[in-house]
Amino acid sequence: MVDKIRIAVIFGGRSNEREISFESGRNIINKISNEKYDKTSVFLSSNLDLYKINQRLLVQNSTKEVEQSLEEALASGEVQKLAWDDLPKLFDFVFLGLHGGEGENGTIQGALEMLRVPYNGSGIFTSGLCMTKYQATMYLKSKGFETLNCRLISRVQWATNQAQILAEVVQEIGYPMITKPNDDGCSVMVCKAKNEAELIVNIEQTLLSKSEVLLEQLAPGMELTVGCVGNGVVRALIPTQTVSTGDVLSIEEKFLPGAGLNVTPAPLPDIDMQLVRRKIEQIYMALGCKGYARLDCFYDIVSQKLHVIDVNTLPGMTPATCLFHQAAELGISPSGLLDIIIGLGFEQHHKSNYLVLNSAQEISLMR
Repeated sequence: MVDKIRIAVIFGGRSNEREISFESGRNIINKISNEKYDKTSVFLSSNLDLYKINQRLLVQNSTKEVEQSLEEALASGEVQKLAWDDLPKLFDFVFLGLHGGEGENGTIQGALEMLRVPYNGSGIFTSGLCMTKYQATMYLKSKGFETLNCRLISRVQWATNQAQILAEVVQEIGYPMITKPNDDGCSVMVCKAKNEAELIVNIEQTLLSKSEVLLEQLAPGMELTVGCVGNGVVRALIPTQTVSTGDVLSIEEKFLPGAGLNVTPAPLPDIDMQLVRRKIEQIYMALGCKGYARLDCFYDIVSQKLHVIDVNTLPGMTPATCLFHQAAELGISPSGLLDIIIGLGFEQHHKSNYLVLNSAQEISLMR
């Protein structure tokens, strides 16, 4: 018998996206193959400590409930605290079910590379770049891609130069415009401003907890989210149209079953569908993404221009995520998609002896 691959699924953390991470982690644990993997649930606390948890804690309602139970569970032996340098001794692969913060900005990726533990998704540079939306936009602009007009404003700049900033952004961007944190995801604090009064409120609300706020042109066209997989050989999945009931897409509409309307495949003519997929592949490769990512964008069918508004290097893997729906359109099951992601992680970190499938060959067959 072939030994199973020992895999740790890490989820939780302390970002604004920790509850989505909890849902992603549970779903990954449930979906990856029992035949191929010896899987362990590892909770990342708000102090960034690691805990091997059992099924009782895995089915709690929130990360807060898990944290409140840790001390008692440790005393009873239900839970085991792990040191970061235990990971290479205990596991062959780490599957990061983390979203936002240290889990997605390159920090934990860097720790795993120092420990020489293979993991899923992009490396340090790309993770950090894509987590900072303004920097990613400027990078894509330097590579010749269509980008939206935007302006990054710091808390200090706003406090000392408010009147001039308001005058300039009206000229540079115009109303309506989008305001959002530069380093957060899952639609956290994303708002639309239709006039100066709304813009001031949005900026000041964001700067209460963030050091920077990003002002961005309202993108024209259909809102899409598109998964993409691969290292050297790259394929975009089937685009999904995301329909918002409000001014902007909410975190609930993105990830909670029944909360939002997601149409897969997106209602686009075939020529536009293929154009979107090719552009997504080009942007994915230009950013140096590895393994998989989900790119949120707007596509204007009249001009055939595509504007990326967010690149998620560790996208949500909840049961309601569009990634599984998009893969299903290509005949790939949820467990099959996770197999591909794990295989690409091993491939990226030069652990070919652990490859569970020929990822490049599988991806080349996606059409």
